[in-house]
Amino acid sequence: MNKKNYLLDLDNSKKPFIIYKSDKGFDLYTDFSKKVILNNNNIKKFINKNNKLKSTHKETDLFVGFFGYEILNNLIDVKIKKQKTINFPKGIFYKPETKIKLSNILEYKKTRSSDSNDLFKINIDKKSYKVVFDKFKKKIKSGETYQIKICTKYSNKSEIDALDFFCRLVKSNMAPEAFMIKDKNYSIISCSPENLITKKKKFYNNKTYSRHFKEN
Repeated sequence: MNKKNYLLDLDNSKKPFIIYKSDKGFDLYTDFSKKVILNNNNIKKFINKNNKLKSTHKETDLFVGFFGYEILNNLIDVKIKKQKTINFPKGIFYKPETKIKLSNILEYKKTRSSDSNDLFKINIDKKSYKVVFDKFKKKIKSGETYQIKICTKYSNKSEIDALDFFCRLVKSNMAPEAFMIKDKNYSIISCSPENLITKKKKFYNNKTYSRHFKEN
């Protein structure tokens, strides 16, 4: 592939890939030899198995991917109400065989137009939001909890060039843990401000809970 047009060539090849923010730019992972679909039943086995792997200290001796809050809550024994499902995996991890270093400026020129709808739907109005806010304000005052995060979901149906969207997004919002997963049937784009666990050699640095896990 042409180094200058690597992203364009890779996107045209239809190969799955992951772009992950690094200290000096972005890391691109591709040529996946394994893909693991996670759920509440196999997540512990997956983590324990890969903690025991003997590393040859290659840059691709890792799994990179994500798991959602449902799996996270199950791991720390937090019970939640049954959630609406969209039949999407609760977590997916990939074993890359190729890693490419990219700069902070992602060069990509989209090759197809986007069919977008400017109207977004939200899952909660101002009145309902205030009811939820007042409820948890009382719980904080009583000492039952110390922190809450009320999320508003914006949804829209559009056909977009996911790689173009990600490249433009990181130019305006360069989040410390930004990443993109491009697979055959879906794309995931995140501008997360933190990660869950960072492993360096034999030490773990526990950070704020988020939706993905990366091992160095």
